[in-house]
Amino acid sequence: MLVEILLSAGAGVVAGLGVAMPLGAIGALLLREGLVNGFRVAASAATGVAIVDTAYCAVAALVGATFAPLVESHRGAFLIVSGLVILAIGVRLLVMAVRRRTAQAAAAEPTDPFAAFLRFVGLTAINPLTLLYFVALAGAITTHSTWPIGPVVFVVAVGASSLAWQFVLATVGSLFGRSLSARATEIIGIVASILIVALGGMVAVSGVTLG
Repeated sequence: MLVEILLSAGAGVVAGLGVAMPLGAIGALLLREGLVNGFRVAASAATGVAIVDTAYCAVAALVGATFAPLVESHRGAFLIVSGLVILAIGVRLLVMAVRRRTAQAAAAEPTDPFAAFLRFVGLTAINPLTLLYFVALAGAITTHSTWPIGPVVFVVAVGASSLAWQFVLATVGSLFGRSLSARATEIIGIVASILIVALGGMVAVSGVTLG
């Protein structure tokens, strides 16, 4: 039993890092959040991402691989919606950053941690690749586990490793933001917003291609 628990925990850590570490649109947004708004806001956003990762993994562990065809059949539509939402957020961030820099505007970017948490929960939830990834892995774990605690350990390990990596991104972003001048932070924020717009466009285009 102990060996199976350790194997499930190890598989969960690898799975959590596997879905979290590739720097896609969510990672870029999280880095920007830390850079522009500081660690407290970025940490709330990171927690939102990890919660969705954990929830998707738990759902996948319950339903196994039977849910995969349904998600796969609507993958293109999910990607289009996800890309458009990310693109819209990137445009909004870019407009705010340019307006703040050119007009020295007093209207600062919203820095409410709970709002950031909800925003990143929504963004992560509409990413179908995350669910497909966990369906494939959790299905295998559920099938080969002889103890009920195996899938539970797997899900917990996924959540912990995902949260750890998201906090790394939040910390890196906030440390860079703290060490840079206000003008440098503004410029990097503009560049990051442009990259997010580009990433959102690429995700949407890939969804159209699949459709």
